[in-house]
Amino acid sequence: MTGYDYGNARLRARRAGLLRREQYAALAGRELPGLLAALAASGYQAQAEHAASTRPLRLVERLVRERLAAALGDVAGFYRDQAATVVATIFGRFDVPNVLAVLRAAHQGGTAGLDGAALLPGGRLDVRTAREAASQPELPAAARLLAGRRLPDPDSAAVLLTASRHYQVDTSLAAVEHAVAWAGRAHQARVLAAAGPAAEPVTAVLRRETDDQNLLLALRLREAGQPPGVASGSGPGGGRFLPGGIVPDSQLGAIAGALARGDAVAVAEAGPAAARWGPALTAWADTGDLAALHDRLDAERLREDLRLLRAADPLGPAAVLYHVLAHQAQARNIRLLAQAAAGTISHDAARRQLIEPG
Repeated sequence: MTGYDYGNARLRARRAGLLRREQYAALAGRELPGLLAALAASGYQAQAEHAASTRPLRLVERLVRERLAAALGDVAGFYRDQAATVVATIFGRFDVPNVLAVLRAAHQGGTAGLDGAALLPGGRLDVRTAREAASQPELPAAARLLAGRRLPDPDSAAVLLTASRHYQVDTSLAAVEHAVAWAGRAHQARVLAAAGPAAEPVTAVLRRETDDQNLLLALRLREAGQPPGVASGSGPGGGRFLPGGIVPDSQLGAIAGALARGDAVAVAEAGPAAARWGPALTAWADTGDLAALHDRLDAERLREDLRLLRAADPLGPAAVLYHVLAHQAQARNIRLLAQAAAGTISHDAARRQLIEPG
């Protein structure tokens, strides 16, 4: 017994709920009314039927989020002991950004817009707690409430308290955000390292995700003309970039300091992530579109991660992360088909971008 046997068996049984290639073929090429009708005939039936009066695009987003929440919401409860700790770390990928969303709302002085649509489904932070924290009179009070519930994780909660005390002096939301994000990724790396070789496939996924996030941060710093060294917004370990990746801070700093886009690409292509980043960075160098680069990196990484996790040990934590990413891929696919149905992108473009979990 590995500690994952029971939970992973439950997840394998749920794979039948993922849409298959022929179902995507039936969904593609439809206008919005036809897409909603097709979704109602699939596993989205219950959600589609109770919200028929909602605007079509909003309804699709609602269906996607409710389906994702249903697929992920109870997974952590399937595991115990060390396996439970590792699974909690996997879901920390949701808890950290959700806590940051609450802190932004508290900084802005209200809970407007802070509902289920503002939070990523799957984490421990529920809407009620999020709104309670965001409605506190100031960000440090929100931080105390969240940290008291060990959110986003025990280590990052302690860092959040420290960062909130600095916030009382400088009111820098960016510094709080980066401190929590840095601590969250460091916590995830520590937990996975302690779990040993069985967790290596999960570590590899988070490592690639960290490298991509750091690349985007470096390019944003470059656009803003900010120095990449230790400054406001640096992590509790003294670094401006998130820990746990394979791309060294020195290379990321050189990317941030590059004068021309071509120079930034040349620096990136001399590093350990060159093979993954090359085509996407070449396209960015032509356009300067960071949002498009972000989307492309996310899609390419998701496709590769699913392929590698599918081949990993089915009795280890890789199966949990595979379940999470497969449902995230399905949510992404439905959104693409909805954009095509609404005329935002072409149907052919949507088909090309679909990611099948297999």
